[in-house]
Amino acid sequence: MNSEESGVSEDGGEALATRLAGMAPERLAEEVISVWEEVIRLEEELASERQGRRALEMDFAALDQDGSTRARVVELEEELRVSESSVARLEARLANEKQRRADDEGGASRTVELQEENARLLRSEEEQVTLILDLESQLERLITEIEKLKNSSQ
Repeated sequence: MNSEESGVSEDGGEALATRLAGMAPERLAEEVISVWEEVIRLEEELASERQGRRALEMDFAALDQDGSTRARVVELEEELRVSESSVARLEARLANEKQRRADDEGGASRTVELQEENARLLRSEEEQVTLILDLESQLERLITEIEKLKNSSQ
């Protein structure tokens, strides 16, 4: 690393070299130790900041995941709402079907009643037809008798 990369210009570097050359060796050692301790402290601070940054990145990742979780919760709530709607619709269809079947059973009993009434009416009709046939035969016999009487009286 050259002097410009380290943030010290050539003119500044010469001034620093002149200043350090004029110092007593003990004082120079104290300055070097002091600067060294400052570098160590700054490196520890830097490491701590990097660790904090990593923790924040992990927190942000967790928040992103929480955002995904929240989105998933919203999605699941929507699916639940759709499912509840579907259940309500199916329950209504079930109630309608139960009512229809109850009506059909009522209709079935009505059908049985009507079939029984029809059978009774058919029996009644047969009896009346038989009665009419009997009456017709009796009328024919009476007419024949009357004609015989009429012919015999003449």
